[in-house]
Amino acid sequence: MKRLFIAIRLPHDESFLTALSDLRSVSNKLDKINWIRPDNLHITLKFLGETKPELIPSIENKIVGLISDISPFTITLNRIGAFGSRYQPRIIWIGSKDTIKEIDYLHKGLEKQMQTLGYKHSFGNFVPHATIARIHNINDKKFFWKQIESHTHLFNFNFQVKEIILFESILHNLYNPEYKIIKKFELNNE
Repeated sequence: MKRLFIAIRLPHDESFLTALSDLRSVSNKLDKINWIRPDNLHITLKFLGETKPELIPSIENKIVGLISDISPFTITLNRIGAFGSRYQPRIIWIGSKDTIKEIDYLHKGLEKQMQTLGYKHSFGNFVPHATIARIHNINDKKFFWKQIESHTHLFNFNFQVKEIILFESILHNLYNPEYKIIKKFELNNE
């Protein structure tokens, strides 16, 4: 079995890496936060989970059919959010203040196409985001959120999405999974 997901990988230039580094500096030594490595940052379009390897060609065919009419598009990362409450945050993420119709189309299309292969519909509302940290404990939540808010202005990055990727997530430990590329699917450049 392979643990699979379909996602958009975030490219990272020097200014993006600097903004992430500055944001990481808001936590103190008493906080228990697992900051995600920049090369692992991605926006999940559909999490598939445990998958038999023989299903992979069918998954690939569904993806090819779905993206045939989608041209490369731009995403602006200009929002920092959290899942969980302000007092019990679990995830810190970056995303866009804008609704990106191509991402919505991809997500809804993947939900529909993967159901035909036996995958369940994703639970909850879809919020396109890239997880940047998993929180285990924050010593001073009020200070932490004040610092996060003071760093929000650092995030206003545009990047072009030219492909989506079928990944395998290999869990060596809870904190740093390895994301192995199964296949890249280029968007239609015509």
